[in-house]
Amino acid sequence: MTQTQFLIALIAMIPFANALIVRFCDDSSKLVNIVEKMLPVLFSINLVGIYGNLARDNSYLVISEAARGIAIGFDIDHLGLMFLVLLNFIWIVFAFYSHRFLRLLNEKNSKNLKLFLSLMIAFINLIILGKNLLTILFFYNCLIILCHFFGLKFLHKKETKFSAFFTFLLYLESLFLFLAIVATYKFVGQVDFAANGIISGDIDSAKYSMLLLFYLIGLFLSVLVPFYLLYRDINLDLITIYSLFFLSYAFVSIYILLKVLYSIFGIENFALIFSGIGFSIFQWLFLFNMLVGAVCVIVSRGIKSSFFYLFFQQFSFVLFSIFLFAVFDESKISMAILSFFLSITLIFFCISNFVLYLINAENKSMVGLFYNLKISTILFVFAVANLIGIAPGVGAVEKFFLLKVIFKQKLIISSLVVLVNFATLAAFVWKVILPFFNPIETSKSQSDQELAKSIDFDSSLILTAFTTAIIIVLSLIFSPFLIKFL
Repeated sequence: MTQTQFLIALIAMIPFANALIVRFCDDSSKLVNIVEKMLPVLFSINLVGIYGNLARDNSYLVISEAARGIAIGFDIDHLGLMFLVLLNFIWIVFAFYSHRFLRLLNEKNSKNLKLFLSLMIAFINLIILGKNLLTILFFYNCLIILCHFFGLKFLHKKETKFSAFFTFLLYLESLFLFLAIVATYKFVGQVDFAANGIISGDIDSAKYSMLLLFYLIGLFLSVLVPFYLLYRDINLDLITIYSLFFLSYAFVSIYILLKVLYSIFGIENFALIFSGIGFSIFQWLFLFNMLVGAVCVIVSRGIKSSFFYLFFQQFSFVLFSIFLFAVFDESKISMAILSFFLSITLIFFCISNFVLYLINAENKSMVGLFYNLKISTILFVFAVANLIGIAPGVGAVEKFFLLKVIFKQKLIISSLVVLVNFATLAAFVWKVILPFFNPIETSKSQSDQELAKSIDFDSSLILTAFTTAIIIVLSLIFSPFLIKFL
């Protein structure tokens, strides 16, 4: 076993070790708390080690091989390493934040929630490490099964017709992903990833279009056809939204999409053919989804439901940005990804702080909330401003290059997508954020002020959010390095 293979094996096992300790050592809360914070750090150390081996040792690790060219195995490249680093960051900050948040919230199912989250991290990690489409499909289905039980316990609370439809939808996407993999093997005779893609330029446009359609439906059916409109009657718990839809759906789907674009189609080949088979159709499709999301954000009631619909609307926008950059300026794809994931993570932390305060405060109104939770509110405004592109963060770089591409290529429909995105975020600011600064109903209760201070100055609750904000700024500073790295 080479050094790279050993490091890959360690990276694959560490999240599962965390899940096992959470499951079988739940009687020792101190041990679990220490392990939950130490293992992500150990994971980081191994990522640094494997980064040093990428250039000189390209060994991969095969777990099981059914036939030549069809195997379950692990490998890592620069794209996978970037997503592993991002997953590791989310894992670290969420481990610190969720422990304190669940403790203050007195969540009865906190042990089960931590176990599900640990398993989610473990399966997402294995998906990123997958050396071919077959490996990704296998662990993607494992994640779907986990999401089914997670959704039953924390999202739907019991077996319902909607929970069955929710699981059916996930498996329907998985079915199309399977069909895409079968078609890929049929057309090119392999499912292993290659640096410049495995699909040659001589494949006819009909086959290419079919492959692309299968992959898009297999990854984004729930978003491209906005089934999330049906979710209004379920329990919109923030941690559930973040872990189930953000990590298990958005994070994984975007990674698989990029892996397919770079290592199956080949980004240059994809750009040439995609722009020729109907880029305008996809512009209209994303414009429709952005409008649907915008309406939901505007008419939604409550800060949790607003966050839920804002997440899906911004998810549609980051997909739009990825396709636009993939066709016209591939080097800026990483900026769109970082802006989305880091901003949504920061918004989640801040809204969770608000919800934690409102649950325990005497005055339940959000009006004037800034005067009690100043730090959380400022970070919240910064996160939304980064999504808009007016904050000193990675979002400013992304929006600059996005607008540059749109104006240079004279993409009228794409400019409307950007306009709808800006209008939605402006409406979100007007509806949710501006009331925070209205002093009319500011709480004068001493207990509310002490509660707010305990949240705003809690090291676990606020430092995780503050660290995320710092990473957003640093991503702006080091954006040239990130572009060169990929």
